[in-house]
Amino acid sequence: MARELRRLWMPPEQLQGDRWVLNPEQRHYLQRVLRLKPGDRCAVINGQGGLWTAELGDRDQLFVVEAAPVVPPPQPRLTLIQGLPKQGFDEVIRQATELGVTTIQPVISDRSQVRAEAQKADRWRKIAIEASEQSERLYLPTIAPIRSGADAIAQTSKDSLRCICLARRSLPNLLPWLQAQPAWTDLTIAIGPEGGWSDAEIEQAIAAGWSPVSLGASILRAVTAPIVALSLAQAVAATRSLDN
Repeated sequence: MARELRRLWMPPEQLQGDRWVLNPEQRHYLQRVLRLKPGDRCAVINGQGGLWTAELGDRDQLFVVEAAPVVPPPQPRLTLIQGLPKQGFDEVIRQATELGVTTIQPVISDRSQVRAEAQKADRWRKIAIEASEQSERLYLPTIAPIRSGADAIAQTSKDSLRCICLARRSLPNLLPWLQAQPAWTDLTIAIGPEGGWSDAEIEQAIAAGWSPVSLGASILRAVTAPIVALSLAQAVAATRSLDN
């Protein structure tokens, strides 16, 4: 079945009737990288909950063999607001995708040491696609355009449970804080860049209703903190799902 086959993401518009039409890059990947031959099968995902078993044809097409029922979007929704680090954001995207993040919002904050115009949105999307294929996710995460940290903090919906992660402060740890919250289906976690959030950004977040939390006594790297935070959030969500 499709769950045991190598996966390939394809845009929904490439499905034409009973076949997926391949572009040259996809054909190369299937034949030269995966070493598939005509008649071999793979799985196709469209990033919107769809999963198909498909068979490679002689030409640039994959024939649909079986279509699985469309899966609804996963719960809870997890949004990561991440201050862009000097290095390593590619890996943040990869690992956050594997951990089920719904939206990644990169931000330039007061202490960021990178330029927005130097970032590679197309590359980030490609990394998210590859991570989704590898981790067997059926929904691609959204990678939002870069914004300022102040705008992201101010404009995040109040319907979301919101927390901002800080270091070197006596604060509730994220894990028990999440466990103590009423049932939540939408969580936004804000992680700063190297050096963390500025005092002005922290004051703005708290004034807007964000809860300051800690990820523990250790001072984590800017690219480690989001992985820890998302892992804790998924652990709490999984525990509650089992309890229900």
